[in-house]
Amino acid sequence: MNRQIDKEKIMKGVRLILEGLGLNPEDENYKETPQRVADFYEELLSPKITEDDYKYFTSSGDLVVVRDILAYSLCPHHLLPVVYRVYIAYIPRGKVVGISKLARVALDEAGRITLQEQYTENIASRIQELTGSNDVMVVVRGEHFCMRMRGVKTQDAEVVTSAIRGKFRDFALRMETMRLMGFTE
Repeated sequence: MNRQIDKEKIMKGVRLILEGLGLNPEDENYKETPQRVADFYEELLSPKITEDDYKYFTSSGDLVVVRDILAYSLCPHHLLPVVYRVYIAYIPRGKVVGISKLARVALDEAGRITLQEQYTENIASRIQELTGSNDVMVVVRGEHFCMRMRGVKTQDAEVVTSAIRGKFRDFALRMETMRLMGFTE
């Protein structure tokens, strides 16, 4: 999916928000705010990878785990920040992808404003496509600023979602993977 960002519309919207807050968009403190916000959204929500970024290697490894991938997004209900920690595991099937590409998938998917549950599923699906393996496990821990700053105003709440596919449905393998991801000892 190609995301089209219309910076002019964003800038107009930010000017309206400033006015709605009783601020003067022409004031020196706010004059460049619409442009800065539009630039921020473009940077945050633009695709991070292309198909040309993928490199494949032949391998028959048992398990690949990448953990603590930090990704930023926006919550679809309030457009407030969400900080994700992403953990990805897969069992190679004759080929492995360059390891940084797993992190790039997580970063690229974070550029889509969507629910954390869907974000997690999207990463798992893309890892399956990318690696050709049905054996994929993705765990995402999310810190939602909408929960911190409004509503219940919790400071330490964390949302955890997972997508468990293929051989990872086996309890022993799932527990070993959780240990490697740093969730258990």
